[in-house]
Amino acid sequence: MTLPPRGTITPASTWLVWARVIAMLILLPKGIGMETAPATTDNETLRGEIERLAELFRQAPGFIAVMRGPDLVFEIVNDAFEQVVGHRDLIGRPVREAMSEIEEQGFFELLDEVYQTGQPFVGRQMPLRLQRQRGGPIEEAYFDFVYQPIRDRSGKVTGIFLEGSDVTDRVWAEEYQQLLINELNHRVKNTLATVQSIVSQTLRHATNQAEARKAIEQRLAALSRTHDMLIRENWKGAEIRQLVAQTLEPFQSGAHKRFNVAGPELKLSSRTALDLSLTLHELATNAVKYGALSNDAGRIEVIWSVDGSTDPPHLRLRWEEEGGPPAHPPDRKGFGSRLIERSLARDLDGEVAIEFRPRGVVCTIEAPIIT
Repeated sequence: MTLPPRGTITPASTWLVWARVIAMLILLPKGIGMETAPATTDNETLRGEIERLAELFRQAPGFIAVMRGPDLVFEIVNDAFEQVVGHRDLIGRPVREAMSEIEEQGFFELLDEVYQTGQPFVGRQMPLRLQRQRGGPIEEAYFDFVYQPIRDRSGKVTGIFLEGSDVTDRVWAEEYQQLLINELNHRVKNTLATVQSIVSQTLRHATNQAEARKAIEQRLAALSRTHDMLIRENWKGAEIRQLVAQTLEPFQSGAHKRFNVAGPELKLSSRTALDLSLTLHELATNAVKYGALSNDAGRIEVIWSVDGSTDPPHLRLRWEEEGGPPAHPPDRKGFGSRLIERSLARDLDGEVAIEFRPRGVVCTIEAPIIT
């Protein structure tokens, strides 16, 4: 069995304070016979001091326990310790009997080592699987604690003083923070890769500098709007209706209703939302140049549905133009077409098809719904 790593000695001041409290609570009352002693001023003062320290011990925010003898029998514990272990019966019971579920986790061996060597042990953020409620399941928690040997006047170790605190929430918060940092790094890399692709492909296929500049600005603006939406949702995804409306809003023309948008409520993952937003922007941009948005009569229908017969369910989205000039395949495919047909399909692990019909362009998208 691998034991948890040995720490450093606890600050002496902490141990001395609690040693005084424990001595008052355990040793002095036995020595002076408080229950039968005459009610002198000294005894009353001592009684008050003991009661004050007892209350301090009981209410201490950290958990505290004293174990005596080679079997490490619980002699005294405070409320915080009882709460940690589910208010089970402890006093008068050896630790191996009272907390049998922590067997084979290395802590009994550590206690034995401290008792035998007289060397203290300090643990930091130590994981421990224990029963925190009577009859409840075994749970994993994290603790900072110290095992401090208790010695008699001859220097012999007679017990162990345990003091510590539950740091589970702090450990989980730190893990979550690290997860967010890793996720942020991942998203920044993805965003930079997307920007790099947009710029390089646009420049490669633009006929002049002005066209390239305008196309890059428009595509980055679309990417930025989608990022804003995802940030408002803490990057937990985006509602598809809101995404479609926000992406197409710059292409609306005053009082004329150019888009018919319909479909069920659906929350998209952040990756799907970004890809779909860029796709819709490219389709709308092409419609302004060559399709249904190049005149005042054109209309576009954006309809989606969810196919629940597959595992996972699939999004089926259809973009259909009408009222514009007849659609013809381009002589060469620019970045927009490749983004829609190739990059998007690869990123979404789905299928994308574009048809150039006499009534207008029809684009169908099918992709798994990953939340």
